[in-house]
Amino acid sequence: MGNRYFSQYLLNTGVLDSDNIGYVMPKSAHAVPQLYVLAVQKGLLSEAQVEELAGADDPAKTLTDNKFLSDDQMASLKSDNPDRAACIAQVLLDEKLTDLKALNRCFRESDSDEIHPVVDAVKKIVSSYEDLNPVGEIYGGYAEMLISALQRLMNTDAVVLTDPAEPVIEDSIIVSQSMGGAISVSAAILTNEEAFLEMARRYSSEDFTVIDEMAEDSLAEFVNVINGLYIVEQSGQDVDMDLDTPKIGRNVCPGASSLVAMRIVTDFGSFVLYLAEDEFMY
Repeated sequence: MGNRYFSQYLLNTGVLDSDNIGYVMPKSAHAVPQLYVLAVQKGLLSEAQVEELAGADDPAKTLTDNKFLSDDQMASLKSDNPDRAACIAQVLLDEKLTDLKALNRCFRESDSDEIHPVVDAVKKIVSSYEDLNPVGEIYGGYAEMLISALQRLMNTDAVVLTDPAEPVIEDSIIVSQSMGGAISVSAAILTNEEAFLEMARRYSSEDFTVIDEMAEDSLAEFVNVINGLYIVEQSGQDVDMDLDTPKIGRNVCPGASSLVAMRIVTDFGSFVLYLAEDEFMY
């Protein structure tokens, strides 16, 4: 996964938890990782060098004084745009939530196409429901695609909490859409007004201050785009599906078959993702 879902991996393995993710993730959006963190992330250092940096009072100075990297490597790190994995690693170090050796291990273990931390998190959630295990892979694949879309289209990191999701009821808005065909999946985003506006702003680049028709259309379009991507992905596996029209409701919770709720935490807050096998009723 190339550390694309690094935050989720950290959450799954206990480096992050539901108590600290709410402040670590927003801080990581503005963090500037130091060169030694970037060097560890990119695997440029030996385990012995990482251990020496981990025990140093000033790892940045130790990195340069001991010439652990060549001039070309240093120049390359300085010119690179750090990704969110490096940023969140820097925050974890600053907050003393982990150490450099543990981060080095996490970077190495998570950097594999065989690792799917978002899917694993969703399977854990689904397993807590009775008689829903067969949908774990389908719901996990959808959630992974959603997290990727949030990263690209809303410029935010995001994770799936495995704790039970308590719906946002007061001043809540839900946007849902059903997909039918060879398989049936319905997806809905339930959020409060503040998070709704921020999502609409980030997706459309419009400065919405109130939830009007344009703001609603923006988030409905986001859901439609995500589900369109999901259908294209399924088509590549010879699974034909089509889209229904998005629906919007206020202060309601959906009901449907094989309904699963999961909380998605982002830089700017959280929302509840609902997935089901048939159309929502609310």
